[in-house]
Amino acid sequence: MAAKGGDAAKPDAAKAAAAEPPFGLKLDPDAKVLFKGKLGETITVERTITNTSPDRQCYKIKCTANDIFRVRQPLGFIEPKETVSVKISFMGKAVPENLKHFFAFYHTKSDRKTDADKNARQGEQKEDKKEEKKEEKKEEKKEEKKEEEKKEEKKEEKKEEEKKEEKKEEKKEEKK
Repeated sequence: MAAKGGDAAKPDAAKAAAAEPPFGLKLDPDAKVLFKGKLGETITVERTITNTSPDRQCYKIKCTANDIFRVRQPLGFIEPKETVSVKISFMGKAVPENLKHFFAFYHTKSDRKTDADKNARQGEQKEDKKEEKKEEKKEEKKEEKKEEEKKEEKKEEKKEEEKKEEKKEEKKEEKK
């Protein structure tokens, strides 16, 4: 019989935690992220991440609300014993609900060869995107030209109609 909803369907938290590898990075400060400042202004705090493992690590930082929080650099690589600085900014206009938003720090062992391959693919993707943007701009310009031409045609048609009306008026006056 399958469990439906409730606590029976949830995995045991202790088992899940035991299956997870140890967190191999050191965060400083490692306490809650607290933002102190005036509402409506950008408030930035800094965290340092140190790679305590003997292997190169790739890290990624995620948050629950990208519209009010910004993480700079949200992902990157850290060599063994190296430390990087990350800035987390709050740009909200109201105080967020307590314990509603979180920042998750993920990491995994990184292989230089794999990284180089990924970077090469990312470079190709960037070039493709640049080409796509160029093509889109060209298409937009073509559309704008077409619209301008249509406007010019309408102006010319109006002028022709006005001339016809003037001629009709002149003929009416000549008849009188």
